[in-house]
Amino acid sequence: MTFDLTKPIEGKVWKFGNSIETDAISPYYHYPTMDEMKLHTMEAYRPEFAKDVKFGDILVAGTNFGCGSSRPGLVLREVGIAAIVVESVSRLFLRNSIARAIPIFMAPGITNLIGDGDILRVDYLDESVINVKSKEKIKIRKFPHMIEKIFEIGGLPEFAYARYQKEHPGANV
Repeated sequence: MTFDLTKPIEGKVWKFGNSIETDAISPYYHYPTMDEMKLHTMEAYRPEFAKDVKFGDILVAGTNFGCGSSRPGLVLREVGIAAIVVESVSRLFLRNSIARAIPIFMAPGITNLIGDGDILRVDYLDESVINVKSKEKIKIRKFPHMIEKIFEIGGLPEFAYARYQKEHPGANV
């Protein structure tokens, strides 16, 4: 799935605290299929989340989001989360999110800007997130150009394949 950084994302916020761990995001050890995991993602923090989340919603969290093991957060995209906006994120979770083109943004101060259920607008080109109601906004960190390209093409495997095809025209892989 490609992700267009040039288009703003706007959605209802699901707000979480600090140190949200990957075992709660992707509880694969209890629920081995994506369909099962979708029914239980984030239930350790908000039991109603998987049942009530809607396509286009935005997840906001504090520091150290995605700590723990190396599980990716693909299930969040599968339940409809359009973007993840955090104070800070674990390096491994960030890299996994980029590799699968899951829109994740670092916005120091985000938890003071927005409340649960508020509407947030993420404008990557403007380098900002905006609380739609209060009009308050803060900066988000931009990615290096290569990471923007990975988002644009749909993930790291797709990026590597396109690069290989460009360097080896006509190769059948």
